[in-house]
Amino acid sequence: MTPPIPALEGTVGRPIRPEPLVLPGTRLEPRADPERTAALAVRIVEAAPHGALTRYELEITGLEPGTHDLRDHLVRSDGTPTSDLPPLPVTVTSVLAPGLPRVAVPAAVPVRGLGGYTLVATAAVAVWLAGLAMLVWMLRRQRRRERVGVATPAADRLADLVATARRRDLQPTERAEAERLVYDAWRRRLGLEAVDPRTLVSGLRRDAGAARAIDRLAAWLHAPDGGAPDDVAGLVAELLPPAAEDAR
Repeated sequence: MTPPIPALEGTVGRPIRPEPLVLPGTRLEPRADPERTAALAVRIVEAAPHGALTRYELEITGLEPGTHDLRDHLVRSDGTPTSDLPPLPVTVTSVLAPGLPRVAVPAAVPVRGLGGYTLVATAAVAVWLAGLAMLVWMLRRQRRRERVGVATPAADRLADLVATARRRDLQPTERAEAERLVYDAWRRRLGLEAVDPRTLVSGLRRDAGAARAIDRLAAWLHAPDGGAPDDVAGLVAELLPPAAEDAR
């Protein structure tokens, strides 16, 4: 008999370590999410036999508010169905203002096993350092692009989304990406990288240019008659801050 499942609750972006779950069936593993669009990020810290069942220590990170079923994010390593699992609801709440960027999905870390804690810690540090190096490289490249007055990757991607909106309705993930691009660009321009996300919007609105961009973004994405104009470059210019030399 499967023991009772404890209530699983957390906030967006904050990993939780619930009490171990004892579940039936063959070994479970997180469902692959190459596009990183899932509502939950699941990591199996450890799995061990528990009689005829298996005992799992999990780390769960909620990426979207709401009540989600953990079963949708698990598969069996041998490919057999998971229909014998009991309901596993996870309630995720948000403490951030609406419209802010979606939190990043944590990097995957192997299940604790032959390598022990040292191997896991070493792998985690290596992944973190690689991600940091990539971030620094991307920031330097973007700053070089802005200094010489050419289109930035953010402008290129935002132009793609505007052009897509002329052909069809944007998906929720695409709308969230557009918001993230605009908020991140103005946050960097105004030097608000260290501002608490809960007060970021009010901080941006203190600048007249950023306030106009936020209002235009809302009109484009959410107003019934916002639409996508024929002038794609014109809308992108309204949403993003000017290039570095134009601001001087």
